[in-house]
Amino acid sequence: MNFRNALLGTTAVIGATALVVPSTASAFDVNINGFFNFNTVVGDLGEATTIGGNIRAFDFVTDSEIHVQGVNTDDETGIRYGFVVEFETDPQNAVGATTGNAVIDESWIFIDGAFGGFRLGNEDGAADNSKIGAYNIAAGTGGIDGQGAVAAGIPIKPTNTGDSTKIRYDSPSIAGFTIHGSYTPNNTIQGNRIAPKPAVAHEDFVETALVYTGSFGALDLQTGATLSFANGKRGAPDFLGWNVGAIVGFAGFRVAGSYWEDDFDGQDLDQKGYTLGAAATLGPADVSVTWADVFDSDQNIEGQNLVLSATMGVLPGMSLQGDVAFFDRDLPIADDDGVTGVIRLRVAF
Repeated sequence: MNFRNALLGTTAVIGATALVVPSTASAFDVNINGFFNFNTVVGDLGEATTIGGNIRAFDFVTDSEIHVQGVNTDDETGIRYGFVVEFETDPQNAVGATTGNAVIDESWIFIDGAFGGFRLGNEDGAADNSKIGAYNIAAGTGGIDGQGAVAAGIPIKPTNTGDSTKIRYDSPSIAGFTIHGSYTPNNTIQGNRIAPKPAVAHEDFVETALVYTGSFGALDLQTGATLSFANGKRGAPDFLGWNVGAIVGFAGFRVAGSYWEDDFDGQDLDQKGYTLGAAATLGPADVSVTWADVFDSDQNIEGQNLVLSATMGVLPGMSLQGDVAFFDRDLPIADDDGVTGVIRLRVAF
């Protein structure tokens, strides 16, 4: 057999094999969505971002992501499954940047059915995903939990695992109640990486939440609690954190609040705080006022933040958002206070 015949024979075998191997790519519907935010930030930005005098009082900041979702549904069981990848698409500048390319924000596999839903990958845990507080009703960029220039580095919720690699479960709603739980082997570690021991301060991080949502006539109620705990390693203390919160809505008005605590076993790192807020829809605009107070283990105030926010639709898929923040924060090296503002043009698709 000469070389040409051998090549043709091999090609035929490969072609035949391709015919009998099922393709899974066509089984998924692929959806693309995302957002682009253009922020104009002003005010005491050095104090708000802890950079001090190294930053000017006016700047433009972008924040954009593209989300790709592949989804399929099994006809026999009704189980819906697939994947989500969220791409950060902002260009990186030379200050502290390690790459000029887009990076992954979150990515996970999902499996949903009558049993609830599982998330496997790099996604928020139960404590962060299911927490309730004044930040949930904020207009603008998110009020006390909004764009960095207004959040002013003041923590307003218990420590959580962020996007560390984990498994999360969300139960179906039963009489208005849902249960949420997640398990993270190594906090702060995500993606294609086996965690080296010196890189992990907390392991076996468990986050749980119980949420109730219901209506009583014209009154809407959402309330819930989170509880998290983790084992400290290599000198780090064991961790216990919890949050309770509620949102009450009536005739287009909403009020919300929460209380939370961080307990680091035997070390002077404990924090606690509360949030309060009110929001309303006034014609074409959503408005809110949100407040946060944070205390250290000696009951001293570490930070306060009052944020006035508004959102208004401009065009289909486009909105104009704004926040004005009045903050006061005590740092180990200095006391910072001031006023910051953000005007954001947002396109979501």
